[in-house]
Amino acid sequence: MKIKALAHRGYPIKYPENTIASYQAALNLNFTHVELDVQLSKDGIPVLMHDSTIDRTTNGQGMVKEYTLEELRSFQVGEGEKIPTLEEALLFAKDKIFVSIELKQKGDLYIGIEEAVLNVIQKTGMLKQVYVNSFDHYAIAKMRSLSDDIELGIIQHGASPAVIPFMKQINATYLSLRIEYLTKEYAKSCKEAGITIVVWPVDNEEQFIKAMNYQNVLCTTNELERFKSLYARYFT
Repeated sequence: MKIKALAHRGYPIKYPENTIASYQAALNLNFTHVELDVQLSKDGIPVLMHDSTIDRTTNGQGMVKEYTLEELRSFQVGEGEKIPTLEEALLFAKDKIFVSIELKQKGDLYIGIEEAVLNVIQKTGMLKQVYVNSFDHYAIAKMRSLSDDIELGIIQHGASPAVIPFMKQINATYLSLRIEYLTKEYAKSCKEAGITIVVWPVDNEEQFIKAMNYQNVLCTTNELERFKSLYARYFT
Protein backbone atom coordinates (compact mmCIF):
# COMPACT_ATOMS: atom_id res chain seq x y z
CA MET A 1 0.00 0.00 0.00
CA LYS A 2 1.27 3.46 -0.92
CA ILE A 3 1.26 5.85 2.05
CA LYS A 4 0.04 9.20 0.75
CA ALA A 5 1.98 11.43 3.12
CA LEU A 6 5.15 13.45 3.35
CA ALA A 7 8.20 12.01 5.11
CA HIS A 8 9.75 14.96 6.94
CA ARG A 9 13.49 15.13 6.14
CA GLY A 10 13.19 11.43 5.33
CA TYR A 11 13.00 9.26 8.47
CA PRO A 12 14.80 11.42 11.05
CA ILE A 13 13.77 9.28 14.03
CA LYS A 14 15.97 6.43 12.78
CA TYR A 15 18.36 7.92 10.21
CA PRO A 16 20.33 11.17 9.86
CA GLU A 17 17.92 13.79 8.54
CA ASN A 18 18.25 15.13 5.00
CA THR A 19 20.43 12.23 3.84
CA ILE A 20 20.00 9.67 1.08
CA ALA A 21 19.77 6.90 3.71
CA SER A 22 16.87 8.72 5.34
CA TYR A 23 15.05 9.12 2.02
CA GLN A 24 15.68 5.49 1.12
CA ALA A 25 13.96 4.51 4.36
CA ALA A 26 10.89 6.57 3.39
CA LEU A 27 10.87 4.93 -0.02
CA ASN A 28 11.15 1.47 1.53
CA LEU A 29 8.09 2.25 3.67
CA ASN A 30 6.11 3.22 0.53
CA PHE A 31 5.67 6.92 1.26
CA THR A 32 4.61 8.98 -1.76
CA HIS A 33 6.39 12.22 -0.74
CA VAL A 34 9.60 13.31 0.98
CA GLU A 35 10.56 16.74 2.28
CA LEU A 36 14.05 18.19 2.13
CA ASP A 37 15.67 21.47 3.15
CA VAL A 38 18.07 23.43 0.95
CA GLN A 39 20.83 25.85 1.87
CA LEU A 40 23.52 27.24 -0.43
CA SER A 41 27.25 26.50 -0.15
CA LYS A 42 29.92 29.20 -0.43
CA ASP A 43 30.41 28.28 -4.09
CA GLY A 44 26.69 28.45 -4.86
CA ILE A 45 25.75 24.75 -4.78
CA PRO A 46 22.35 23.82 -3.28
CA VAL A 47 22.95 21.34 -0.45
CA LEU A 48 20.66 19.56 1.98
CA MET A 49 20.68 20.97 5.51
CA HIS A 50 17.87 22.16 7.77
CA ASP A 51 19.84 24.61 9.90
CA SER A 52 21.88 27.52 8.60
CA THR A 53 24.79 26.01 10.54
CA ILE A 54 26.21 22.49 10.40
CA ASP A 55 26.66 22.30 14.19
CA ARG A 56 23.62 20.19 15.13
CA THR A 57 23.72 17.50 12.46
CA THR A 58 27.41 17.06 11.56
CA ASN A 59 30.79 16.72 13.24
CA GLY A 60 31.68 20.23 12.10
CA GLN A 61 30.82 23.78 13.08
CA GLY A 62 29.96 27.00 11.30
CA MET A 63 27.56 28.42 8.75
CA VAL A 64 26.76 26.38 5.64
CA LYS A 65 27.44 29.44 3.49
CA GLU A 66 30.98 29.69 4.86
CA TYR A 67 32.03 26.38 3.27
CA THR A 68 32.52 25.27 -0.32
CA LEU A 69 30.88 22.03 -1.39
CA GLU A 70 34.23 20.25 -1.24
CA GLU A 71 34.72 21.46 2.34
CA LEU A 72 31.20 20.44 3.34
CA ARG A 73 31.90 16.96 1.98
CA SER A 74 34.60 16.53 4.63
CA PHE A 75 32.00 16.48 7.41
CA GLN A 76 29.96 13.48 8.50
CA VAL A 77 26.21 13.43 9.05
CA GLY A 78 25.71 10.53 11.43
CA GLU A 79 27.65 7.36 10.68
CA GLY A 80 28.96 7.09 7.14
CA GLU A 81 26.69 9.75 5.61
CA LYS A 82 27.81 12.91 3.84
CA ILE A 83 25.91 16.13 3.17
CA PRO A 84 24.07 15.51 -0.12
CA THR A 85 23.63 18.05 -2.87
CA LEU A 86 20.13 18.82 -4.10
CA GLU A 87 21.11 17.29 -7.43
CA GLU A 88 22.04 14.00 -5.79
CA ALA A 89 18.78 13.91 -3.84
CA LEU A 90 16.64 14.64 -6.89
CA LEU A 91 18.42 12.03 -9.00
CA PHE A 92 17.78 9.53 -6.21
CA ALA A 93 14.09 10.44 -6.11
CA LYS A 94 13.52 10.58 -9.86
CA ASP A 95 10.63 8.37 -10.99
CA LYS A 96 10.33 7.02 -7.42
CA ILE A 97 8.94 9.61 -5.03
CA PHE A 98 7.57 13.18 -5.08
CA VAL A 99 9.76 15.84 -3.45
CA SER A 100 8.90 18.90 -1.39
CA ILE A 101 11.84 21.31 -1.50
CA GLU A 102 12.00 23.88 1.28
CA LEU A 103 14.16 26.90 0.52
CA LYS A 104 15.84 27.95 3.77
CA GLN A 105 16.02 31.52 2.55
CA LYS A 106 15.81 34.39 5.03
CA GLY A 107 15.82 37.77 3.33
CA ASP A 108 19.15 38.01 1.54
CA LEU A 109 20.89 35.16 3.40
CA TYR A 110 21.44 33.28 0.12
CA ILE A 111 21.71 35.51 -2.91
CA GLY A 112 20.74 33.47 -5.98
CA ILE A 113 19.37 30.39 -4.20
CA GLU A 114 16.16 30.55 -6.22
CA GLU A 115 17.98 30.46 -9.57
CA ALA A 116 20.37 27.77 -8.35
CA VAL A 117 17.57 25.49 -7.17
CA LEU A 118 15.54 25.96 -10.34
CA ASN A 119 18.61 25.13 -12.44
CA VAL A 120 19.07 21.84 -10.57
CA ILE A 121 15.39 20.94 -10.92
CA GLN A 122 15.53 21.57 -14.65
CA LYS A 123 18.88 19.81 -15.08
CA THR A 124 17.59 16.65 -13.38
CA GLY A 125 14.29 16.67 -15.29
CA MET A 126 12.30 16.86 -12.04
CA LEU A 127 10.03 19.81 -12.82
CA LYS A 128 6.89 17.64 -12.67
CA GLN A 129 7.98 15.74 -9.57
CA VAL A 130 8.66 18.56 -7.09
CA TYR A 131 7.16 21.60 -5.49
CA VAL A 132 9.20 24.39 -3.91
CA ASN A 133 8.07 26.14 -0.74
CA SER A 134 9.45 28.43 1.96
CA PHE A 135 8.67 30.54 5.01
CA ASP A 136 10.19 33.37 2.93
CA HIS A 137 7.28 34.27 0.70
CA TYR A 138 9.35 36.73 -1.31
CA ALA A 139 11.59 33.82 -2.32
CA ILE A 140 8.55 31.91 -3.61
CA ALA A 141 7.33 34.96 -5.54
CA LYS A 142 10.80 35.14 -7.09
CA MET A 143 10.58 31.46 -8.04
CA ARG A 144 7.38 32.21 -9.91
CA SER A 145 9.07 35.08 -11.76
CA LEU A 146 11.73 32.59 -12.89
CA SER A 147 9.33 29.85 -14.02
CA ASP A 148 5.69 29.69 -15.07
CA ASP A 149 5.64 25.90 -14.77
CA ILE A 150 7.07 25.01 -11.38
CA GLU A 151 4.72 23.98 -8.55
CA LEU A 152 5.01 26.31 -5.56
CA GLY A 153 3.97 26.44 -1.93
CA ILE A 154 3.91 28.72 1.09
CA ILE A 155 4.78 27.80 4.69
CA GLN A 156 3.31 29.57 7.70
CA HIS A 157 2.93 28.72 11.38
CA GLY A 158 -0.62 30.02 11.70
CA ALA A 159 -3.62 30.12 9.39
CA SER A 160 -3.76 33.60 7.90
CA PRO A 161 -6.57 34.17 5.39
CA ALA A 162 -4.47 36.97 3.85
CA VAL A 163 -2.06 34.46 2.34
CA ILE A 164 -4.72 32.91 0.07
CA PRO A 165 -5.05 35.90 -2.33
CA PHE A 166 -1.24 36.10 -2.47
CA MET A 167 -1.08 32.41 -3.38
CA LYS A 168 -3.63 32.93 -6.13
CA GLN A 169 -1.57 35.85 -7.43
CA ILE A 170 1.58 33.74 -7.81
CA ASN A 171 -0.28 30.50 -8.61
CA ALA A 172 1.00 28.60 -5.56
CA THR A 173 -1.00 25.48 -4.70
CA TYR A 174 0.51 24.06 -1.49
CA LEU A 175 0.07 25.70 1.91
CA SER A 176 1.92 24.28 4.92
CA LEU A 177 0.87 25.03 8.49
CA ARG A 178 0.98 23.49 11.95
CA ILE A 179 -1.90 21.10 12.55
CA GLU A 180 -3.03 23.07 15.60
CA TYR A 181 -4.25 25.83 13.26
CA LEU A 182 -6.24 23.56 10.94
CA THR A 183 -9.98 24.30 11.10
CA LYS A 184 -12.99 23.42 8.98
CA GLU A 185 -13.37 27.05 7.93
CA TYR A 186 -9.76 27.40 6.83
CA ALA A 187 -9.76 24.06 5.04
CA LYS A 188 -12.92 25.09 3.18
CA SER A 189 -11.36 28.40 2.08
CA CYS A 190 -8.26 26.61 0.82
CA LYS A 191 -10.25 23.94 -1.00
CA GLU A 192 -12.30 26.59 -2.79
CA ALA A 193 -9.04 28.26 -3.87
CA GLY A 194 -7.61 24.99 -5.20
CA ILE A 195 -4.99 24.84 -2.45
CA THR A 196 -3.68 21.63 -0.89
CA ILE A 197 -2.98 22.03 2.82
CA VAL A 198 0.16 20.35 4.15
CA VAL A 199 -0.01 19.91 7.93
CA TRP A 200 2.76 19.16 10.40
CA PRO A 201 3.46 17.38 12.62
CA VAL A 202 1.27 14.29 12.33
CA ASP A 203 3.18 12.02 14.69
CA ASN A 204 0.47 10.53 16.92
CA GLU A 205 -3.04 9.11 16.64
CA GLU A 206 -4.82 12.26 17.79
CA GLN A 207 -3.11 14.35 15.11
CA PHE A 208 -3.72 11.64 12.50
CA ILE A 209 -7.46 11.45 13.21
CA LYS A 210 -7.79 15.23 13.02
CA ALA A 211 -6.03 15.35 9.64
CA MET A 212 -8.16 12.54 8.23
CA ASN A 213 -11.27 14.71 8.65
CA TYR A 214 -10.17 16.75 5.62
CA GLN A 215 -9.93 15.75 1.96
CA ASN A 216 -7.49 18.42 0.78
CA VAL A 217 -4.83 17.73 3.43
CA LEU A 218 -1.41 16.11 3.05
CA CYS A 219 0.20 14.99 6.30
CA THR A 220 3.84 15.53 7.25
CA THR A 221 5.32 13.04 9.70
CA ASN A 222 8.57 12.21 11.46
CA GLU A 223 7.18 8.93 12.84
CA LEU A 224 6.99 6.98 9.59
CA GLU A 225 6.32 3.48 10.91
CA ARG A 226 3.73 4.70 13.41
CA PHE A 227 2.03 6.75 10.68
CA LYS A 228 2.07 3.77 8.31
CA SER A 229 0.40 1.60 10.96
CA LEU A 230 -2.33 4.21 11.54
CA TYR A 231 -2.78 4.67 7.80
CA ALA A 232 -3.18 0.93 7.21
CA ARG A 233 -5.69 0.65 10.05
CA TYR A 234 -7.69 3.62 8.74
CA PHE A 235 -7.76 2.65 5.06
CA THR A 236 -8.19 -1.13 5.28
